[in-house]
Order: sequence, then C-alpha cells, then structure tokens
Amino acid sequence: MTYSAQDTAIVITDPQNDFLSPDGLTWGLVGASVEANVTVGHIEQLFRAAKGKGYDVFISPHYYYPTDREWKFGGTLENMMHEISMFDRKGALTVEGFTGSGADWLEQ
Repeated sequence: MTYSAQDTAIVITDPQNDFLSPDGLTWGLVGASVEANVTVGHIEQLFRAAKGKGYDVFISPHYYYPTDREWKFGGTLENMMHEISMFDRKGALTVEGFTGSGADWLEQ
C-alpha cells in the first residue's frame, strides 16, 4: 500500500486539554493511560511527520454547546461529561471563554 499527500490526510480526534493535560477535567480518569502511552508525544510526532511530508492534518474536536444539555438520551459517560462541563463552549460561532476552558487545545 502506498500513501501520498495528494490523497491522504491525518485526522486527530479530541486533542483537547480536558483529555491531554494534567489540568484537564478527566485527567484523573485518563491521565495514567495518556502518560503510559506517551499520547501527547506521539501526537506531536504525527504533526511533525505530516508537516515534513506535506500531509494535511485535520482536527476533529469534541464540543458541547448549551443546547446539547437538552438531549433526551445519553449514557453514563455522556451524562458525566455534561455534569463536569467537559468540552463546554458558549456557542458554535464564538470563541468567548474558549482559552483555558479545557475544550481548548494543548499549547504545543
């Protein structure tokens, strides 16, 4: 199998502080795994490799907007995420309160 920058891209899902930072809301749940698997370091490697080879990188972040709290369904994990305000944003068309919210991305 061959790959080329003309027809291949890298997609990074949920690279947010709530997951990947010791200050994140879920660090107590996922921190040991993030550290054991060197997740942040490997994401950095992917970004560097993509840049070096000319591949596009796309970010697929997970956000919750105020209207999402009105959902009539949701499992245990989803309900917990709402309760702790994980990935909360004020709205889809604003970055107000985004920096430092946990829904924001790692500095590096």
